[in-house]
Amino acid sequence: MKILFTSLCILFFQFSIYSQTEDDYKNTLELVKKAFNEGKATLIHEKFNDALKGKLKPTPFKKTIDSLHNNKGVMSSYELILEEEKERNYLVEFENGTLLMLLHLTSDGKISTFVIKEY
Repeated sequence: MKILFTSLCILFFQFSIYSQTEDDYKNTLELVKKAFNEGKATLIHEKFNDALKGKLKPTPFKKTIDSLHNNKGVMSSYELILEEEKERNYLVEFENGTLLMLLHLTSDGKISTFVIKEY
């Protein structure tokens, strides 16, 4: 029984080390919101993990974010609508519309999934 209890404690401890908290997501979303509204897409890109940086190059990413800002206006709020193992889905309110943001953070707090699309 002691072995089972100890094993479960170790497993739980390891899982909690690598899990991101609500505050981690909130802080990342606030960074995204601030950077988006101030036209500083590079701040968002710097938060990407290496794999995502390889897929989303800085210049095209900035152009996409700037275009989105021009079309939808400022980002005003976000609300978690679905949490899955690999990502969280947020309903994001903009000045001129509502979009869906898919976001996932790695164990070290980097963004590994970042998608904004029509809802």
